[in-house]
Amino acid sequence: MKKVFSIFAAFLCAVGCMTGCFTPKDSGQDALDVTVYMPDGAPALALAGMMDLDAVDDGVEYYVTKADAIASKVSFEDGTKNADLCVMPLNLAVKNPKVQANYVMLGSVTNGNLYMIAKEEAQYTADNLSSLVGKTVGVLQINNVPGLTFKTVLNAHKIAWTELKNNGVAAADKVNLVALADATAVVSTKADCFVIAEPAVTAQVTKNGFHVVGDLQALYGGENGYPQAVLVVKKDFVNANGAWVKEFIGKVENSAKWLETASGEEIVTAINGHLDDTLGETSLKAPLLKPTTLARCGVKFIPSADCKGAAVELLNAYMGINPNAAAIPQDGFFLD
Repeated sequence: MKKVFSIFAAFLCAVGCMTGCFTPKDSGQDALDVTVYMPDGAPALALAGMMDLDAVDDGVEYYVTKADAIASKVSFEDGTKNADLCVMPLNLAVKNPKVQANYVMLGSVTNGNLYMIAKEEAQYTADNLSSLVGKTVGVLQINNVPGLTFKTVLNAHKIAWTELKNNGVAAADKVNLVALADATAVVSTKADCFVIAEPAVTAQVTKNGFHVVGDLQALYGGENGYPQAVLVVKKDFVNANGAWVKEFIGKVENSAKWLETASGEEIVTAINGHLDDTLGETSLKAPLLKPTTLARCGVKFIPSADCKGAAVELLNAYMGINPNAAAIPQDGFFLD
């Protein structure tokens, strides 16, 4: 972001001298009418604090939609119908030609929420991950981010793996992966351990006696996990409203801090008040949103300038597993 905001430096300085404030309303510009979309679940947690403080007359409308509908919010032929800002999975953003043509990435907002659980207590680390060889691991969304990430971790540790299909025979010299229909399938699937996402991890630990036995973020390496859900903004919007976007980013950062003290009830209320489907409710459950669970959701804003390298590395790893799983973004997608 350093580069884009340096572009606005002279402008901001002039405006700052006249107004002392970043907001379009206070600087004499017309009030903005901004739409912000995000998928339900962990990505919605990233902006929950902003939704909690949302005011009717602030010019910003937040919409929480079903995860499988988020791509539609940036893909209308009529660009005016598309979200001004949108939270979406990194690999989905770079694969979508309309996103590549019309949006830039401000940064990541979640940085990994995948964990291994099992009935038997254990702890899988980089030192003993190879002990999974010959065992069976149930994997949520085996062909999407959870499965791609776990396969990436295994590849990084030079551990062979295979996918078991149609009740195939487990290989003795590889980690055997089986697909999970959803997180609740851990109670009916025969496997030594499972890879699922928070907050479903906490649900299974609480209700069905599972133990957290591995942290994919730690196994992946690095202190910040990996860019999972990212925040994109329309190019023409940021070009016209750079100061407003800078202020918005500050609110995103504060929203992550708000989670540290917010109750589960406050979080769920904030999200339910901004559902795209006004008759629905969030998949998040207040009793599960304890500090430990929220910390494991990886909510933190990391600017594009700071996560660009990690994002490209992750996308390349995904494409090494499945060339169609991701793409390398166009020049300028990451806002430096």
